[in-house]
Amino acid sequence: MNIAVDFSNIFVLVFLFGTLITFLINQFLEFIDYRARVKNGGKLPEILQKIPLSTQTFDGEKLKKICEYENAKYFAWIPSSICSLILELALVVFGFYPFVLNFLTGIFGQPAAIGSTFTIFFFFMIIAGIPSSILGLPFSLYREFVVEKRFGFSKMTVKLWLSDMIKGIFVSLILSALLTIAAAVFFVKFTASWWAILSAVLIAFTFIMQIVYPKFIAPLFNKFTPLEEGEVKEKISAVLNKVGFKNGGLFVMDASRRSGHSNAYFSGFGKTKRIVLYDTLLKSLTADELAAVLGHELGHFKLHHITKRLFIMIPLEFVVMFILYKLANFTSLYQGFGFASVTAQNISSFQFIGLFLAITIYSALSEILSPIVNLSSRKQEYQADAFSAKVLESPEPLITGLIKLNSDNLSELIPPKLYVFWNYSHPTLVERIEKLQNKN
Repeated sequence: MNIAVDFSNIFVLVFLFGTLITFLINQFLEFIDYRARVKNGGKLPEILQKIPLSTQTFDGEKLKKICEYENAKYFAWIPSSICSLILELALVVFGFYPFVLNFLTGIFGQPAAIGSTFTIFFFFMIIAGIPSSILGLPFSLYREFVVEKRFGFSKMTVKLWLSDMIKGIFVSLILSALLTIAAAVFFVKFTASWWAILSAVLIAFTFIMQIVYPKFIAPLFNKFTPLEEGEVKEKISAVLNKVGFKNGGLFVMDASRRSGHSNAYFSGFGKTKRIVLYDTLLKSLTADELAAVLGHELGHFKLHHITKRLFIMIPLEFVVMFILYKLANFTSLYQGFGFASVTAQNISSFQFIGLFLAITIYSALSEILSPIVNLSSRKQEYQADAFSAKVLESPEPLITGLIKLNSDNLSELIPPKLYVFWNYSHPTLVERIEKLQNKN
């Protein structure tokens, strides 16, 4: 079957415009960030010059290493982003997706029943994702085994990397199959309301994963052991008791098997909430600093940041899915992208293709929403910092902890304000210290 993409089609034009604009925005932002490093990378911000720990930590050698690390990531990202753009456009321009659908319908027939809809949808999504996965493989290997190892972060072995990849694929296939079979049922049985039911299922799935991930998925990749008795546990427990935070335990994750980067996170909800500390974090921070970092994370819970996000996310999920549903019922959407076999008469049988195309267009435009989302996130980070300082009755443990984390992770100190505005979900180290000191 001849596949012809209509480049005058409004949906195709929006996709092309969004994809190119997103690419250019990212190239511009990364370039000005690079130029800022060249100009200011060797300078220590004034506020850090007044803190003894930071002057000891961020010496000339450290500042140079931070710039070299960021530059190495940047120069690895440039060819990756260009190749990704070329592939993304090529898959559409040369009709790869219609070809895949024609191939699958030639084997399994038209998607009329739940079984055939699931089979075609499931394999379509797998095959559609293969080109980008193959393209990303060498760049991923380069980042992991060249860039990250060069700067002493990656502890990954080829065997462990392969093991993680195989496990990741296995888990992804299972979860994708579960969601796809549910979607297939809704597409076939609820042709006019699948968008609402699918939204509800995706929201429920998100909550269920909060329970399933820490108990069943995360242990496939890392070992979690209860935090040993001692000063660290006493300090953390004291903070937890002070704010009345009930949890399912304090755990240490063997992150050092893979990386030297440090972090801590909460997972689950209700009685299943657990606190996870990277073992690398325990080696870097004092007990007070660890308590302060966790005090920050507790702030997100106690200040209801998670709840507020849910109040926005849940209705937004329904709104976005409704828009995608409406788009999926435009015959011109399919015709524009070369799906000539989809007509007004059989469009209800190909809603999964419409959803895929609508998401593809949405993804090309979603970059413009980043500043709005990040602005809200940075505001909440400031609030969580203030909460930690209040609980510990001093901002100093969090300030020194943040300085150490920034140093250990070789994070940039003076990124351009525009870059921060667009890309940063967290304020910079300098901004956080300024706020903490002013609050105090």
